[in-house]
Amino acid sequence: MRRWGQVVVGLMLVSGLAFARAADGPTEATVTDADNKEVKVAGLKLSTGTRRLAWLGDPAGDTEDAKKGPLALELREPHSTTYSKGIITYVPVNSVESIKYDYDKQVASVVVKGLAEPLAGTLQYRGVNVLGFEGTVDDKVTRFSGGAFTKGNIKAVVFADATPIASKKGTSSWQVQIDQPKAENPTLKAGNFKFLYQYPGGVEVLAEAATVRKGDPLKLDDAVKTFTPLAVDQNTHLAAIEVQIGDTEKVVVIPQQLEKDGKTGVLVGLVGEVDAGWKLFPLHSIKGMKRPRRD
Repeated sequence: MRRWGQVVVGLMLVSGLAFARAADGPTEATVTDADNKEVKVAGLKLSTGTRRLAWLGDPAGDTEDAKKGPLALELREPHSTTYSKGIITYVPVNSVESIKYDYDKQVASVVVKGLAEPLAGTLQYRGVNVLGFEGTVDDKVTRFSGGAFTKGNIKAVVFADATPIASKKGTSSWQVQIDQPKAENPTLKAGNFKFLYQYPGGVEVLAEAATVRKGDPLKLDDAVKTFTPLAVDQNTHLAAIEVQIGDTEKVVVIPQQLEKDGKTGVLVGLVGEVDAGWKLFPLHSIKGMKRPRRD
């Protein structure tokens, strides 16, 4: 569905997608197993369903965690798209208080410390919103899984010592309408958007702006009032986007690949900040973006 040519203003090049079993995650949890029995787990190690946000890492960081980027839980939106790759919310694992799985309703509910309402994730797709981890129970290493609809999957997990999510500014500076007619095209809020590319080997680039076929690079700063994908073509690898910059409306064509050092990076989507962390919007999932009205 995409291709990108020469692109980037304000690049940050960071190392790859590491599924994480890391020191900055929770170390203890209470699990409600398939038989409704509560089990205390120590020495917790997260695996499936979490990842390093390498594009937020700092190669010059003082610690390995700072260099690799924060460890986050991946949460797929319930109505994000009918495509296999939908909208993903990345929640810092240290702020996740609990996760409950309702297998009848096919929904996961994630409580984030500091947020008034839990986040919802779909369990409709195989392998989506599945959490895997292991730890010590009665001096034995035990593996757990939630959200997979297989025998022995847990019903809930509560993590010890969750920390409040860090507050952010500008997380409501865009209203993003999702292209999902079955859910009446719901609208989400996010802000501070950048363009995310992925290279072979999992290396990621977060770009402030995208190069267009003609004209200046497109940066989603305060001057941009609307952003509406008209066509995202998987054959030509081009995206036609209607934008309003100031009082001017125009259509720009964005190549969906970025060439750097002899390697081709592919646009993954737009990354925006939200109250729960970060949200990734693939271009095909966006019906339109606009600034909220100011009365």
